[in-house]
Amino acid sequence: MTAGARDRLKRVACTSCAGVVLVRLVAVVVVAACGSQPAGPPQNVTSGAGAYVAVAPDQPLGRIGIAPLRAPDAGDWLPAGAQAVLVPLPAEGLAPGAALSAIDSAGRTARVTAGAPAKVPYGCDGNQLDVLPFTGGELAPGPVWLLPPGAPAAWSPRALAIASPGAATEAQRRYTVGPLSLELARTDRARGTLAIVRGGRALHQIAIERGEMEGAEPTPLDIRSSGVAIPEPVGAWSLAEEGPFLLILRVPSYEGVNVTAILVEDAGARELPELAIYLYRCAF
Repeated sequence: MTAGARDRLKRVACTSCAGVVLVRLVAVVVVAACGSQPAGPPQNVTSGAGAYVAVAPDQPLGRIGIAPLRAPDAGDWLPAGAQAVLVPLPAEGLAPGAALSAIDSAGRTARVTAGAPAKVPYGCDGNQLDVLPFTGGELAPGPVWLLPPGAPAAWSPRALAIASPGAATEAQRRYTVGPLSLELARTDRARGTLAIVRGGRALHQIAIERGEMEGAEPTPLDIRSSGVAIPEPVGAWSLAEEGPFLLILRVPSYEGVNVTAILVEDAGARELPELAIYLYRCAF
């Protein structure tokens, strides 16, 4: 990604329907803070949290995987399986036998080991996901951060609690992610914004646009739902007591689910395409 692209990042929510769903990330200055405590540090997670750690642009940040449900649930976006973690392919740099430290969205940690590539059922019409499965300790279903081998000793990952307090309406919804407030608002029938706020000050803004799709109902965005193009925070961790934050958003498309990663630093935020994954679910 070029330096200029960091100020206006664009992401298509449906990889098979380019241009249909667009989420634009607009970088602004961000101040990070601490989150909830994990159950215990894995081997490459330190227990002493520092005030703030800088992350170089070329610093490897590991991978985002998915801890599956133990039984299929047609109403849930997560795949099901007996594995500890699933990483959708391609997974460049990962190979069978790789052993990594993992932390889930609840703060639970485990050591996991990659197996041979496999297929798991997902979606409709007999669809299957190609994945690199990991075995190891049980983790909470949802996004999992697989830390890079040899992660800096200054890192002390902590999971941030995610909640949705108050009553949501069709046009407005508020999430809390640790000390942050994520305020989602519809601005017209197919557009909206997601503002990241701390202490009453807006730190980062995401512009949302749902494109048209033949056969789709042209109803207004319903912010209460997890509908097409509506971002939802599904995981977040602080790397140290005062940041930065690794924020994970789920953005549904017409045919699947995008899971995007954003590193929120003290001087802005940047999308991490090397951590992003896509789960193709079903033809529209």
